[in-house]
Amino acid sequence: MKKSDGFLAYDGRIVGFANKMGEIILLNIVFLLSCLPILTAGSAMTSLYYAVVKSVRRERGYPVREFFRSMKRTFTKGIAMTFFLILWVSALVWGITRWGTVTGEWTPQAVLYGFLLLLCVCVMLYLFPVFSRFEMRLIGIVKLSFVMSIRFFPITLAVLLGTAAVGWLLIFVLPFPCIFFVPGVWCLALSFPMEKVLHTYMPKAAPGEEEWYDEKQVMRDENQRGNGEEYEA
Repeated sequence: MKKSDGFLAYDGRIVGFANKMGEIILLNIVFLLSCLPILTAGSAMTSLYYAVVKSVRRERGYPVREFFRSMKRTFTKGIAMTFFLILWVSALVWGITRWGTVTGEWTPQAVLYGFLLLLCVCVMLYLFPVFSRFEMRLIGIVKLSFVMSIRFFPITLAVLLGTAAVGWLLIFVLPFPCIFFVPGVWCLALSFPMEKVLHTYMPKAAPGEEEWYDEKQVMRDENQRGNGEEYEA
């Protein structure tokens, strides 16, 4: 077999990359449609992360099916979370505008509101991945996200800068074509540092429970399947 045949085979790198990009684009379309009611945006972001990690990265289940399974599980809490986030961010932006723009300078009050808004954004970076993985009350999700944002500050800073760059790309560079794949691609890239953070807080799985989110467990399962296939061959 030629070397190129391996790349173009059904399980080759090129075909595998094309399949994953197709799954990401499909998830992006479903994600954008799910965000249209506005209040469902929180659940949609949570479900996008869940489906990208489980189906695209870990290759467990079907992406769209996992997306809607997560939407169903997080729908009610997601609406409540989105509603309170909109109120809180709006209040902080109003505070910055009230104490900064009107006076023409950054007053201590405007600086305080700006700091709170930046802290809120840092917490939001962890909010949806945490929501996708843990079953707890909303206040618990917020507390855990806050602790993660402080404890893993270097990761928080890197993700914050990366998210800002992605937002700039979507708004000012190529908004129309990029919107169909950039959110999912960034979600996939985000999952690499984020999963390491989440894993430090994950409880040990019960006997017989599938640890699809555990990278080491996934690699062991793949090796076992590979050894089994070689033995059968």
